[in-house]
Amino acid sequence: MAKIGIFGLGGLDENGKNSYVIEVNDSIFLVNAGVKVPISSTNGIDTLIPDFSYLENNKEKIKGIFITDGKNESFSALPWLLMKIKGLKIYCSPFTKFLVADRISKYKIGHNDFEIISIAKEELDFKDAKVKSIPLAGSMPGVYGYNFETEDGAILIMLNFIVGSLNIYGTTNLEQIKANIKSPKGIHTLLIDSGRANYKGKAIDKIDITPSIENVFYKTDQNSRIIVGSFDEEMALLQEVLDLAKKYQRPVAVYGRTYGQLVDLIKKIKYEGKYLELPEFIDYKEANKHKNAVVLITSTSERLYQRFLRITENNDVFFKLLPTDTVIMVAPPLNGLEVLYAMTLDEIARITPKVVDITENEYYRIRPAREDIFLAAKILQPKFFIPLQGLYRYLVVSSEIAHLAGVDKNNTIVLQNGKIALFSDGDLVSQKGTIKQVGEVIIDGFGIGDISSEVIRERENLARDGVITITNLVDYKTKKLIGDLQINSSGIISKENKSKITEIITSAVYQTFLETEKIVLKEAQEKIKKIIKKKIFKIYDKEPVLVVIFYEI
Repeated sequence: MAKIGIFGLGGLDENGKNSYVIEVNDSIFLVNAGVKVPISSTNGIDTLIPDFSYLENNKEKIKGIFITDGKNESFSALPWLLMKIKGLKIYCSPFTKFLVADRISKYKIGHNDFEIISIAKEELDFKDAKVKSIPLAGSMPGVYGYNFETEDGAILIMLNFIVGSLNIYGTTNLEQIKANIKSPKGIHTLLIDSGRANYKGKAIDKIDITPSIENVFYKTDQNSRIIVGSFDEEMALLQEVLDLAKKYQRPVAVYGRTYGQLVDLIKKIKYEGKYLELPEFIDYKEANKHKNAVVLITSTSERLYQRFLRITENNDVFFKLLPTDTVIMVAPPLNGLEVLYAMTLDEIARITPKVVDITENEYYRIRPAREDIFLAAKILQPKFFIPLQGLYRYLVVSSEIAHLAGVDKNNTIVLQNGKIALFSDGDLVSQKGTIKQVGEVIIDGFGIGDISSEVIRERENLARDGVITITNLVDYKTKKLIGDLQINSSGIISKENKSKITEIITSAVYQTFLETEKIVLKEAQEKIKKIIKKKIFKIYDKEPVLVVIFYEI
């Protein structure tokens, strides 16, 4: 009989900051430590990372951190985790190991007491679980899921994958995954990426961008360059660009250090006994001299647009954009970067009118769609199903898909960050537990910023769930309420719910003042907030920002 706890330090009801804990008896297995781009990046805030306090307080229990892939949202918070905890073992694929090592090398960790271990077919035998990697198809080679075999069954976690084959970018074979489960009790819990659960069909049918961009290669004069902007972690997508460059006999310059290194790696990978057929590559420093080059300008999601702006302002040392260039942007903005993206396109258009913008509707990030999730639940037949990595509404949709695929509705578990799904002897015993330390830490550059996590949290809640302000006058001496309660809101109160929410607020305020003998305004404010938030969340599944102010006269 095992005691199992599963919860997220980040990645639930948000895009990014993915970090999940599987606790088996006295052993902690951490899956991923990712970052998130803040909704508003205009305040000097570069990155948000999970609050790792729980791990710091239980560091002696940590058996290792298992990295699924090389995306920023999956592993880029590792440097800060290593700064806090020594002796960590980091497990990943050989391909991802390169990315992890490269990222860590850019930071002053302060010690070398950690180990990056590449695993392939071997099984890791820990006291409370055996762990084995599951090769998956994703946006880059070496995407892994993980199987944690416990005495109560297998716990499978699969993120940033699709069902099917992407050649050197991996294959997801659900039947084979099912056949490789050794536990006689089968699959206890399936934890699955759900950020694209609202997209119908199979992801593999949506990811092909060649039909959207090949016409550009066909029509562009051989004496004019094609400039492609993309995120460097979207390697499978960029492979289509490389294939078109080879087809139309254009040399390729890679202007992006990380992707350039990744290309050097894929040159060494064989698929079905053969190396990839790639186009001719030229040094990016020579890109201005080749009239027919395809120039790949790549970077992370938050820095790609800044790189283009530097180029359009003629502040780039090596590259100059020309009026004859055709620019293809295959990098739809993440939440919070829409304004920067639009500004980037405008500045490019001032130099060349030949701009092709691949929108979110034409471009599909390589993550499981509705049919992928359905097939995973149908074929793997888990006892419990926990959707991960996405906004709350998509987690709910994913749980409904799992139910349609045959999972008992009572066994589909939708969690918020910090909420624990607790199992004992194979059965679910609680979903009410919460770890105390959960939230996010603000990173400014390579260090800690001076804006509190509470400020960022309130900004994000405001964007998602609205705000309510409550004000009232209070007698200075008697601490009694004077006059009428003033309630104002944005983004939460509508005609349909105004009466009910007003009733909740009024009841909470007057009940607090009537039931408390000695009023301390600060304590009263916090109590009122707590009561209102709890009731509104229970009824409307919303957590608005609450501002409660009492003016003493």
